[in-house]
Amino acid sequence: MDALKPKPDKLKTGKDYSSYIVLGAAVVFVAIFLIYPLMRTVILAFIPKGQSISFQNLTLRNFNKFWESALYLRSLINSLYISISVVVFTSVIGIPMGYLVARVDFPFKRLLLSLGILPIIMPAFVGAFSWIIVLGRQGAIRVLLSQIGINLPPIYGPFGIIFSMTMMYYPFVVLLTEGAFETANPTLEESAATMGARLPRILRTIDLPLILPSIGAGTILVFIRAIDNFGIPAVVGGNTYVLPTLIYFRVNGFWDLNSAAAISLISVAITVFALWVQKHIISRREYETISASRSKIKLHSHPLVKVLAAFFCWGIIIISLLPQITLLVMSFFTTWNGLWPKGFTLGNYAEISQFLSGPIKNSLILSTTASLGAAVIGTLVAYIIQRRATRGSALLDYAVMLPFILPGIVVAVALLTAFSSGPILIRGTFFILFISYVIRRTPYVFRSVSAGLTQLDPSLEEASILSGATWFYTFKKVTFPLIFMTIASGTILTFATLLKELSTTILLYSAKTRTLPIAIYDSVNDGNFGLASALSTVLFVVVLGVTYGINRYTGKSMAASFRAG
Repeated sequence: MDALKPKPDKLKTGKDYSSYIVLGAAVVFVAIFLIYPLMRTVILAFIPKGQSISFQNLTLRNFNKFWESALYLRSLINSLYISISVVVFTSVIGIPMGYLVARVDFPFKRLLLSLGILPIIMPAFVGAFSWIIVLGRQGAIRVLLSQIGINLPPIYGPFGIIFSMTMMYYPFVVLLTEGAFETANPTLEESAATMGARLPRILRTIDLPLILPSIGAGTILVFIRAIDNFGIPAVVGGNTYVLPTLIYFRVNGFWDLNSAAAISLISVAITVFALWVQKHIISRREYETISASRSKIKLHSHPLVKVLAAFFCWGIIIISLLPQITLLVMSFFTTWNGLWPKGFTLGNYAEISQFLSGPIKNSLILSTTASLGAAVIGTLVAYIIQRRATRGSALLDYAVMLPFILPGIVVAVALLTAFSSGPILIRGTFFILFISYVIRRTPYVFRSVSAGLTQLDPSLEEASILSGATWFYTFKKVTFPLIFMTIASGTILTFATLLKELSTTILLYSAKTRTLPIAIYDSVNDGNFGLASALSTVLFVVVLGVTYGINRYTGKSMAASFRAG
């Protein structure tokens, strides 16, 4: 106990204001770099381009474009149609697959779940251009299928967007539903079977209602990611515009932040409405079992069922892993038209050296500093809210979590509207990218640390405070060591996601601040698929290595880290 006893200079000599100082610093940061940009974005949405901000200039002109302009209306319809379609197809694949993995006894299920997260780890736009290689006009699979009379829709357009997103996001539904099926109490199922109910009726009346919250969590996560996605529509969309690509078009082509702000508000409104619908449905149809007894789940072991389950699950996994396989192969060739790649070379990897001092270095520096920034802010705010709730902490809670529902490109628009002119001019700098990354990823660390603190008994902290230690000393010596694992896992996973960040960066980078995802995106647009594949392989291996490393360090499985999205 003497080791924890604070030194005389660490004792409180009066009222401890340290928690208020930390809360104040967090409030100032959030106010300047989140609330102010968002408020300015809201105001600019109602101001015509080129007009000053004043009450007299308020108008709905920017919103009128959604029924006056065919491009605006088509982009809105495409976003809704594509996002809903992706939710439907990921559910059609993910829910049965989650059930089969949880309830059928077939081999290598742990390996299957681990491989299933690889599509999530891969940057979205990278997976999209991989599908161009195999399903494009001269793609290997398209050529192979055409020889047996099967003609697929063009990869460029709605089909390509929906297919790419479905193959990338279905693991979220699988992981969440598999966990729900695996942990569900089988007592009700056994009782229903004893009463003569068949499997389809048991699934419909017992299992599906019980796992409805997990299905809702998975589908809303997929919907938010689909409507937020810029990379996939930008690569395989062709002439099919969605809201994120329309925002990019208005900013990059016309520097029309006013119209971009209006489009951003529509995008956020759709996300908020989708969250409300999901919460409303779940709250009306949420069930739970109340029982002190629990029996072990009996797995289906009929040979035919095992074969069909393994065939379905492994078939989906193999199809979804084609982008990773394609990238690796394409990185050693110059072209790939038809069934086989041509022009074997190691030159694609040799060219990577020219990116070391630019995009690769920038990505590592920005991801590292922003992850640490998100860790500091997320941890301190989580502690203040969970342990030292003060006046205004609830509002700070909502403010910190707000970027969780904001599309990345909307965050970029907000920062551009606030800091492209005026006293704080940071457009095109590393600092604006740093701020955007911190703002976007702080919710992930905040949520992780908050969950860790709720499971931590506060008695040791209370003992330290009662012994006369200051809040900061108590946090440093008592709380921080106990929640370090939670902070570390959240921070490193944040680092891994920032390495592949594109939707925010695409509007904020300059020639000096190009990142690795931007370099890959430019190579794809230039048609240099070999170099893009080599760069993407390096990025994918780094992200996979970081994710695997933190899971080994924390003792979790690879799949467990992604069950919460």
